[in-house]
Amino acid sequence: MDAVPGPMDPERRSEIERRLGYRFASDERLQVALTHSSAKPEGRPSYERLEFLGDAVIGLVVSDFLFAAFPERDEGELTRIKSAVVSESALASCAARLRLDLALDAGKGVKKDGIPASIQADVFEAVSGAIYLDGGLEAARRFVLLNLAPAIESVLGARNARNWKSILQQYTQRLLATTPTYEVVRAVGPDHVKEFEVVALVKGEVRGAGRGRSKKVAEQAAARAALEALIGGAAPSKDAHTLEKLADELVAPEDAQAENGA
Repeated sequence: MDAVPGPMDPERRSEIERRLGYRFASDERLQVALTHSSAKPEGRPSYERLEFLGDAVIGLVVSDFLFAAFPERDEGELTRIKSAVVSESALASCAARLRLDLALDAGKGVKKDGIPASIQADVFEAVSGAIYLDGGLEAARRFVLLNLAPAIESVLGARNARNWKSILQQYTQRLLATTPTYEVVRAVGPDHVKEFEVVALVKGEVRGAGRGRSKKVAEQAAARAALEALIGGAAPSKDAHTLEKLADELVAPEDAQAENGA
C-alpha cells in the first residue's frame, strides 16, 4: 500500500467498526478493504490485495478450527465441510449481515442493481485480511469464526442429521444389553469459544471420543466414533457410506422418531 488515503469520516468509521465488532488502529486498511476497483478514489488502491490475503486467512482459521474440533473426521470429510463453509454464498451472507454493501466504495455501475454476491464475498475476505494485518491472527480468528459460525453450524447440522447417540443406544441395547454413557473429560477456552471433549463409554469402557463447541455436539461425535469402533470389525470398511448403511439397518422404522431426540 504505497499511497495513503485521507482519513475516514469519524462517524462512518465508528458505525462500520461497530458492525464489524473490531476497532482498527488506523483507518487506512479499513478504507482499502472497502474500496472496489471501479471507485478509483485518488491515492487509494482497491481491496484486491487484501482479498488475496483474507482468502488465505479465512482458509487457515476454518481449517484449524475443523481440524481441532473434529479429530474423528478424515481429510476428505474436512475438505468437503470447509469448502461449504467458505463458499461464495456463505461469505456473501456474512458480508450482507455486516451490511458491507452499504460501506463499500464502488462505481455506480456496480451498485446499480445491488452489490453482487461475488463482490460481497470478496469484501468479506478483504476485511478479514485487513483485520489480520491490523490486529494479528487472533483478532482475525475471532472475527472469522464469529461471523462464519452460522455457516459452520448449518453445514455440520446437515452432515449430522442423524442422531448418533440414539443409534448407538439402539445398537448397545439390542446386541450388548447395555446403555452407553457419556463423560466430559475436558473443557477448554473462554466461555464464548469453549470447546468440550467427551468420551462415550460402553460397559464402562471408552469406545469413542468427540469434540465440539457444545456438550451436545461433542456427545454426538463421540457416539458416532464409538459406533464406528464397535461395528468396524464386521464392516468391509469404516467409511461414511458404510456407517450410514449400517446405521439404517440398526434403526428399525418404529425407532425413527427416536432419532429426533437427544
